[in-house]
Amino acid sequence: MNKRHIGLIHRLFTAAETLDLPLWLQGGWAIDAKLHRITREHQDIDIAFPTERKVEFLSLLRSLGGSAIEETDYGFLITVDGILVDCEPCVLTNGVYELEGLPPGTCSWEKQGNIAGESFRCTSWEAILWDYFYYLAEVPQSSWRVQDFESYALARTSFGDAASERLHEQFKAQYA
Repeated sequence: MNKRHIGLIHRLFTAAETLDLPLWLQGGWAIDAKLHRITREHQDIDIAFPTERKVEFLSLLRSLGGSAIEETDYGFLITVDGILVDCEPCVLTNGVYELEGLPPGTCSWEKQGNIAGESFRCTSWEAILWDYFYYLAEVPQSSWRVQDFESYALARTSFGDAASERLHEQFKAQYA
């Protein structure tokens, strides 16, 4: 499955570049891209996109075979060539894109990740961890999959355990 995901990531980001449409990998693929290695089998692809370009982004996804769009409370899901793509909008704030409600710096212009020799923009470690903090608050760890624990540990280690704890405290203060 990862080979198909990698192929779709390359096609999607290459097509987006021709449209000058910035995209960011999120979640598990962002972890792998930032680490420059594949750490596990993936079940979906998480993407952040500019909210004001949603229509254009949807058109691009459809041109790549996208169908079966499902709106969510944070964005939308779409299936492209049998692969689930989980999409979340980011907003332009003071000239930079950010994921709403997260610490600043979530969507860097710099391509900080690499998958199979190609560079990609990825959301920040803070954004990746923030998603895990939501998951921690909403899903009992007894229901977590092995890959959830492993990816969370990779993100914490990469960002730093002490920095991760401070960020978690910031998350709890914001959502208490």
